[in-house]
Amino acid sequence: MMKPEAQDASRLRVTSVAGALYRAALLALCVVAALLATINLPYAPRTWFDEGSHLHVPKTLVQYGKYADISATPDGGVEFRYHGPTIGIGPTIMVPVAAVYQVAGVGLLQARLVIVVYLVLALFAGYVLARRLYGRWVALLALAFLLASRTINYEGIVEYGRQVLGETPGVAFVFLGLLAWRAALETAAQPAMRRSHVMWSMLAGLGFGLALVTKNQFVLIIPPALLLAAALDWRYYRAGSWMLRLVPLVVSVACFGIWTLAQFALLGSGTFFENMQQTRQAAGGAIFVFNIRSTLRAGYYLLRPDLFGGLVVPALAYTLWRARQRTPQALVEALLGLLIGLWLAWFVFASLGWPRYAFPAVALSALTVARLVADAIAWLRRVLPSAAAVAAVYAAAIIMVPLALTARVVFTPDDSAQRFAAYLNASVPPEAIIATWEPELGVLTDHRYLYPPQPALDRAVRHQWLGGDPVVYDWYSSRPEYVVIGGFGGYTGVYDTPELAQSYVKEQQIGDYTLYRRKPQ
Repeated sequence: MMKPEAQDASRLRVTSVAGALYRAALLALCVVAALLATINLPYAPRTWFDEGSHLHVPKTLVQYGKYADISATPDGGVEFRYHGPTIGIGPTIMVPVAAVYQVAGVGLLQARLVIVVYLVLALFAGYVLARRLYGRWVALLALAFLLASRTINYEGIVEYGRQVLGETPGVAFVFLGLLAWRAALETAAQPAMRRSHVMWSMLAGLGFGLALVTKNQFVLIIPPALLLAAALDWRYYRAGSWMLRLVPLVVSVACFGIWTLAQFALLGSGTFFENMQQTRQAAGGAIFVFNIRSTLRAGYYLLRPDLFGGLVVPALAYTLWRARQRTPQALVEALLGLLIGLWLAWFVFASLGWPRYAFPAVALSALTVARLVADAIAWLRRVLPSAAAVAAVYAAAIIMVPLALTARVVFTPDDSAQRFAAYLNASVPPEAIIATWEPELGVLTDHRYLYPPQPALDRAVRHQWLGGDPVVYDWYSSRPEYVVIGGFGGYTGVYDTPELAQSYVKEQQIGDYTLYRRKPQ
């Protein structure tokens, strides 16, 4: 029989080995994350329409002092457009990118480095939240799932965190909001920590509010989730305080309200109401669609086995089942489940069904899937060890395969946009008017680009996704000297008109970009 001293020494060795393994695994994941976040940053993924349109705003802010999108006019002038990308993502992205532009010059690499900082923040905050909710091993698993949040066809947090888009920064702010909300809950029942309780409640509201400002889709989900969590705590959990129930909701909505009023002050009443009209039009085209084809497409995306092994919905159900207990821990899990559940309900039943719209819920689901996988393997080890081994192999596969796909993106750079921009700089006079629907070129060069009007974007989306009427845009009426057709222009077919074949000749093609020059008269 082993003596107590020997038993203690054995447990100490096991604990020491486990700690060393944990630290090694965490370090390995951090190294993988750093490499995936930075290698070939300007070229992978290739820059595209959404990123380019977002980057117009900080460039215009630096060069003209206007918080606006920009387009050339047919007579060679400049048109400032105070809608579209100015409301697509918020100042939490535009202002830091503009500040970097002011210091280091306008460039895609500079802008993407800002988003990489948000990516690191999202990974760190998600890991810390998972550790405080579930412990260090589940947190390690959650971090792995976060890094492996892509599918075969659609991008994940690494890809989104390498582009100037709103998803990854928004997720980072939600994670920070949840961390502060949990800290506020921990201090709710301690009168001696009332000041800390107030501070954490306000910080939770600030984190959630910055998410609302960062990307407008968060406005659909976060306030209702906070309101429902407050109601559940009041009537069921009774674990928090009125400070926690009200302050995060009020502060987060106030953040969005302040940004809305700032737009009114900066843009003027006429432009502000134009923005609201554009927002309503976009909502009808993508945010509130209620189309059966979109519902089926969205449901298939969530259930497909290459998205966390098809475990997103089961993990949500498991989280809500765990939240039945009347404890502070269950209340935090209830809020997490509400955020995911409301987001997925909107995505499936109301939205256009574009998988990118589901990404914030998918990122949050990394925590719930990790909890489900860890508990399932632990349970199987007790009742059926061989099945536990199979489950562990399955979990490893649904992490490694997406990571391999992400690595393939990162290590397969595409510099065609930069090479085409270099050709334009060398061959096209800077004062020439170039008709195009490739806004990323407006960041890579300083040429005068004539873009289609903003309302045409909603019509193009509806036509491609829902079969609506095609875009009608008389681009030829301005007689541009050059036309560039790239990925988005080719996708919409807006320049595929008889005038292009009759009046223009192909001059150069690099990658997906083709330059046409008007024939001499």
